[in-house]
Amino acid sequence: MSSNPNRPDLPDAALSLERATIVGDALSQMVFGIAISLFLQAMYLLIDGPPRRHEKRNIPLISYTVVLFALGTVFVGMDLNSLKLMFVYNRNAPGGPTAYALSQYGKPITVVPNAAAIINDWLAAGFLLYRCVVIFHLNFAIVALPILMYLGSIAMSVMVLFRESSPHSHFWTSTTVDFGIPYYALSAALNVLITIMITTRLLLYRQALKKTLGNEHALSVPFASIASMLVESSVLYAATSILFLVPYGLKSDVSNIFIPILIQVQLLAPLLIILRVAKRRGWDKGTATANATSLMFQHNFPRSGAHTGTGEDNSDVDMERGDDAVSLEFTPPMRDAKLAVNELTPSTTGVQGM
Repeated sequence: MSSNPNRPDLPDAALSLERATIVGDALSQMVFGIAISLFLQAMYLLIDGPPRRHEKRNIPLISYTVVLFALGTVFVGMDLNSLKLMFVYNRNAPGGPTAYALSQYGKPITVVPNAAAIINDWLAAGFLLYRCVVIFHLNFAIVALPILMYLGSIAMSVMVLFRESSPHSHFWTSTTVDFGIPYYALSAALNVLITIMITTRLLLYRQALKKTLGNEHALSVPFASIASMLVESSVLYAATSILFLVPYGLKSDVSNIFIPILIQVQLLAPLLIILRVAKRRGWDKGTATANATSLMFQHNFPRSGAHTGTGEDNSDVDMERGDDAVSLEFTPPMRDAKLAVNELTPSTTGVQGM
């Protein structure tokens, strides 16, 4: 028994859950603050950048970003309101603030933010899956398993939301946990699988660049750095999913720390990738060939307008800028340059092209 005379007359388990709730929400607000900064940067670049380059705005990506951030904001706002009701207006409710919060799971004040969090999970995982499809050049034979896992996680998440919103039920009741563990396990497995697939693809691409161009030129490519691999593969999302899943499966109060953080990471991870795309540093379906070609051109050939001693051009380059990326058609006059460019195509890294 504590010697603190001001200690609430509540069981240790209730106080432990309250501590975890406060810590988790405080940390999640920090993550949300980072997400706000990324969102504003990305929106500025997505809206202002294309007209400066005489290109069309990417309306689908802008719409996706706005919806993603709006859902994250809905969760944060309503979650803070729930904390206010718990610890300010219903502090002396029977069983304490936590008991009051658990009794509200079937009401809109809890159902709406929970639904927003689950939909954000769909959007975040779907975006990562889309990136995986793009990086693997629409090779659906490779991404078939992640697609099936994604559909399965959606089905399980609907059941979790239904169960926790039912009368006399909440997030930690056995009927909810029976669906919650498979859902979060499937979601975590999907995130880990996508992370491994994307990281492996980028590592192979990095090795091909090093082999062909050497370390100096390979590291100048925006997709070859370790930091870019961590962002593109969304390793943060996968790691946070595991950090939540383990204590949740053990029915530990520690899970209450990581669940609000995970919900904000679902917002943060796609925003990091969107910001790279907005800066024109994100991977697209022409990345491997375009980067290899442009680097080989810079490394082995004179600049545009330069001629050899014979007075003949050494290269014929046609550059066309589309809405998403630069397409280069390159005809190198040297056999070794052709071989070098070919080594960086998707087939070398075990990925079939379109």
